[in-house]
Amino acid sequence: MIGLWAVAVKWTYPALLPTRYGWMYFHRAYADPNFWPSIWNSTLIAMVATFLTLAIAMPTCRFLTLQNFLPGRLIEFVIYLPMILPAIAIVTSTETEFLQWQISGTYFGVVILHVFFMVPYAMQILLESYRKLGTNYQLLAHNLGANSWQAFWHVTVPLLRPGLIAAASLSYIISYSQYLPTFFVGDSNIITLPLLLIPFANNGRFGVGSVYSLIFIATSLVGVGIITMIIGGRHGIKRQKY
Repeated sequence: MIGLWAVAVKWTYPALLPTRYGWMYFHRAYADPNFWPSIWNSTLIAMVATFLTLAIAMPTCRFLTLQNFLPGRLIEFVIYLPMILPAIAIVTSTETEFLQWQISGTYFGVVILHVFFMVPYAMQILLESYRKLGTNYQLLAHNLGANSWQAFWHVTVPLLRPGLIAAASLSYIISYSQYLPTFFVGDSNIITLPLLLIPFANNGRFGVGSVYSLIFIATSLVGVGIITMIIGGRHGIKRQKY
């Protein structure tokens, strides 16, 4: 349906399919001065926020896996809390603080707020990955003479790679699709694809909205592919055969 709306120049009731096709809506979207900046901003913010999320979630999940004094129920509640609270309340209150800190309307402020919403999802995946991994492999690496960095880079990361790719891909898509945080904290200075897409969809302008939807899907998949290549190595993740 999105593909049909994107090329439908004329589509009226009771026609089952468009009666006229064309690239008019693609030309309108491309003529928007915010077209390329929105793609760049969405990709840049999502990339930075994704790797920052991993940098926060990985050591946190490792600590939560090894510790014995915090109950699992409490850990799950703390992780889920940002997803339970209303997003609009978090965004508006954060915007008030960011105005005082003078980081509203900056890339830094947008990235920080995106990370807040991304960390719970990444932690849910990585926490389970760390639980399955355990500590035996790291202990074996230390016994063979590896230091902490070598054990982490050559043992932990390769074994966690499927979980890392899943967490990073989900985090990237979450950041790429954020509307409210970017709208409030960006202060109209930072335009992303959702900021262009949502108004067209809400106003019933399905033609241009569908074009932006197709571009959104394509560019987000490209971003996920790049992340998979970065984390998965040159050949990505290969299925193991036993």
